[in-house]
Amino acid sequence: MTVGDAEGKKAPALFDAHCHLDWEADPAAVARVCGQRGLVLACCTVTPQAFLTARGALAAAPNVVLGVGAHPWWVADGRVGQTDVDLAAELAAEAPLVGEVGLDFSPAHSNAAGNQAQVKALTRICGASVGAGGGPAGQRVISLHAVRSAGTCLDVLEATGAAARCRCVMHWFSGSSDELGRALRLGCSFSVGERMLATRRGREYARQLPAARLLLETDLPDGAGQGVGADGLLASLDRALTALAQARGVDKDELAAKLSANARALADGVCTLAV
Repeated sequence: MTVGDAEGKKAPALFDAHCHLDWEADPAAVARVCGQRGLVLACCTVTPQAFLTARGALAAAPNVVLGVGAHPWWVADGRVGQTDVDLAAELAAEAPLVGEVGLDFSPAHSNAAGNQAQVKALTRICGASVGAGGGPAGQRVISLHAVRSAGTCLDVLEATGAAARCRCVMHWFSGSSDELGRALRLGCSFSVGERMLATRRGREYARQLPAARLLLETDLPDGAGQGVGADGLLASLDRALTALAQARGVDKDELAAKLSANARALADGVCTLAV
């Protein structure tokens, strides 16, 4: 996977480990331009119905890996109910990517019933991702949202066996340093974007993390109808790459090559990353 720069040189392809491509007005068109420019996309959905819709729209996009989602915000407020969670679990048992799933215990999305529903949904989906029969480890990637809930999220990953048997990626990690250490010990990777790197804690975590555990993300667009196009995705990744290289004190091009290798390793045996 290589992309030519303005001087005709070869540079590593970029991998957006967490975006919401299906919120673009024309996801297939954006995916096509991204592929022409060397960008591979992990498209995370927020409901299983959105996954099914996007699966049809993006069927011909070889540079897109599509995730089965049940976003914790939607679970907490009831937009994703038990029937939807069951569908997400059914789909997650077969999909190479599960996401966006997770927990959010921040005040805007937190109450006793909602938190319980979130934990129940994540447990159900992670259990399905592992598979009733166990199966070979590393069969799928899980992209996880964990806001003010990292410890509980890691509890679920351990209890269901997902930490050991899946490839777990913490998206925009904002937990404590102890939770960061625990996630590392459990084998998690971390997708880092420009907004995480705009915070002091985010930059410090990005500096501390082992290079082999790092991936880039955009988390864009922000919502349906707020498309940014291929230019917006690429610009966000470039800003994130620049900020990450600065935080770690390393050469930007060398870091890009390492991140591309990390993406290949994450996908190895799970799905094909192609442009």
